[in-house]
Amino acid sequence: MNWLNKVEVRSSTACDLLHGMFRLNNNDRFLELFASPQFKGKFEPYRNIQTWVTETRELLTSDIVEKLKEFFDWETFLGMCLLPDITHSNLESASQLIEFVQEMPERVLLIHFIYSGYGPRMGTIDMDAFDKIMKNDRDMLLFVSNDMSFSIERKAILFEMLSHPERTKEDLLYLLEWFYENVFSTIEPRIAKIHSKAVNEIEREISDSGEKFLRAIIKNIDYTRNEVLERTVICPSYFSEFLISNASIPFVKEDMYTIGFRFKEVMAIPKEALEITAETFDALAHEKRLAIIRYLSAGRSSGNELARALNLSNYEVGEHIGILREAGMVLAEKANQVTYFTLDKAIVRQEISRALEDLLESS
Repeated sequence: MNWLNKVEVRSSTACDLLHGMFRLNNNDRFLELFASPQFKGKFEPYRNIQTWVTETRELLTSDIVEKLKEFFDWETFLGMCLLPDITHSNLESASQLIEFVQEMPERVLLIHFIYSGYGPRMGTIDMDAFDKIMKNDRDMLLFVSNDMSFSIERKAILFEMLSHPERTKEDLLYLLEWFYENVFSTIEPRIAKIHSKAVNEIEREISDSGEKFLRAIIKNIDYTRNEVLERTVICPSYFSEFLISNASIPFVKEDMYTIGFRFKEVMAIPKEALEITAETFDALAHEKRLAIIRYLSAGRSSGNELARALNLSNYEVGEHIGILREAGMVLAEKANQVTYFTLDKAIVRQEISRALEDLLESS
């Protein structure tokens, strides 16, 4: 694993400035995950976070609620695209991130947005091509309609953002500053202490288990052929709690992961035979997942290729690929900043056969 020596563990409260807003807007989604078969009865929501969500929502004004929905939506998570800037620019605090965004050109911010998820369906888009699109409303509309793998609602929001770059940046800054001043600044010192403890735990796990632990964190993404990668940075997060997020900056040879501070609890949850069987059948119990399996049976594909070929949104690709990867049927490989997916046909046959045997033996 030639990227093992490129892994760094860092801490920045700026990560939780973003994750805090994402959690605030999407806590119901988190609770759904806690109620899933994987966690139900084994892993409960962290009480302090739930209390914080309830109390903080009472402080929100209507305009802040709307901006949270625009920038920290579960499907497109545009505001979360700032995460890799934190590690790339070595930003250690929430205030430093806000200052960084203040200096960021509007066009750079917007290019972050269009690379949300798996990016545009055309693949990479350079600044010159992007500037040309931005100067023509018709080209912009065609680009958002045809090349962005978003839902219709999110495409409309993105088009408005691209149409008004200055206002978009002002709105995002207003949200960041409001959240920092009214909510985050008072809890930032406590979050920094939680991060410090988590960093020590992550570093200890890497020291003790090395590749085994890292593969568990990155969900077995294969980096062995990603020769251009210069570093992979892992940062703990309080508000993501148990989720692991991956992000990168367009055209920058780095990868960044945020890992929920309760990662050790999640990794310790045992899986019973029937649960593993259920995961296998669940992976096959959706027409879109079957379509992905059929498409990948012809060869490897990137996320935006899948979106384009099967007319899926980035969110749908991520959701269904995640289930197939959890079942071990799909493998992921990172090469030149692009994640490629491959169907492991032998594993598919093996898992289906094993699941049937386990099911029949348990009856």
